[in-house]
Amino acid sequence: MAQTIQIKRSTGVGKPSAVAQGELFYAYGNNGTYGKRLAIGNVSGGGNTPEIIGGSYFMDMLDHTPGTLTASSAILTDSDNRVDGIGLKNHGGVKLHELTANGTSSTTIRSAAALASNIVYTLPAAPVNGQFLTTNGSGDLAWNSVGTVLTIGADSGSNDTVIVGTDTLTFEGTTNEVETTVSNNKITIGLPTNVTISGNLTVSGTTTTVSSTTVNVADSMLALATGNNSSDALDIGFYGLYDDSGSQDEYTGLFRDATDQKWRLFNNLQVAPTTTVNTAGAGYGIATLVANLESGAVAITGGSITGITDLAVADGGTGISSVPAGSIIAANTANTFTALDGGGGTDKVLLYTASSDQVSWTNALDGGTYT
Repeated sequence: MAQTIQIKRSTGVGKPSAVAQGELFYAYGNNGTYGKRLAIGNVSGGGNTPEIIGGSYFMDMLDHTPGTLTASSAILTDSDNRVDGIGLKNHGGVKLHELTANGTSSTTIRSAAALASNIVYTLPAAPVNGQFLTTNGSGDLAWNSVGTVLTIGADSGSNDTVIVGTDTLTFEGTTNEVETTVSNNKITIGLPTNVTISGNLTVSGTTTTVSSTTVNVADSMLALATGNNSSDALDIGFYGLYDDSGSQDEYTGLFRDATDQKWRLFNNLQVAPTTTVNTAGAGYGIATLVANLESGAVAITGGSITGITDLAVADGGTGISSVPAGSIIAANTANTFTALDGGGGTDKVLLYTASSDQVSWTNALDGGTYT
């Protein structure tokens, strides 16, 4: 007569209320601790946690072709001990360990933490001695030769080559113009303390500052206000800074005033001039010029001439500095005027003496003919 062997079973995912030592049971439910699993009572008995020994949960993971990676299934290698692919999630990596005899360190290969899309790197077919890996931008890797020749060029002269690893590339400055130094893997290129420029120098900035104490210029003419060619809006000249009080900066200079086209000497101005000199600025004053003047025609207007010595007759003056009251000016010597003082106390007449060619005052008439 046929015999039927039955084991405990459950339609859920848990175990029966009591599983004796060596007693089998199977849970038909999905997931959970015992779902789709076959278990046997623990060796200690007494309802302790059964040990899982099989079930469709595990068999379902083996339902695919060996060598083909299948989702939610076990990894089954083919006859050559291979699978068609493997994935590591959550930025996982493949660890390659060193020899056990050397320690427990490893090299990990992993993906970038963030990717815009899937990337496939395809290795080249065979390694090539002395070359390095490059990519074509699509993930295809290839071996390439390491460049050993560096071509260098300059503004003038022919291009030259440097063999990397054997030649020395030298950066050399020109005497009194450029100097170079090398230290700590760095080349510094700069100007020496004293610079000589053999050609022309053009400075296109808006401000040029020269801190020299002595400036030598061979040019006989200096061009100022070269941008004033379409109008007459800029004052033309130069100025300097001084402080004769110890507490107030002041400016003095010479400029051509664009408003009336006259040249002016000034001093005591308390604000530095810009494109124009503010003649109404604080402290502005007319400076004194000490010089010898020469001109074919000089017009002096709007003031007086003071502080000069007696102007000679040849220069349009009298040659005398003062004239007493009651005096007349007479020429008793060629090109020389004399102030003849009437004396003040006695009436006199003016007498010309032909023999001496002199003019004088007198109150004595002692002969001669008078008509």
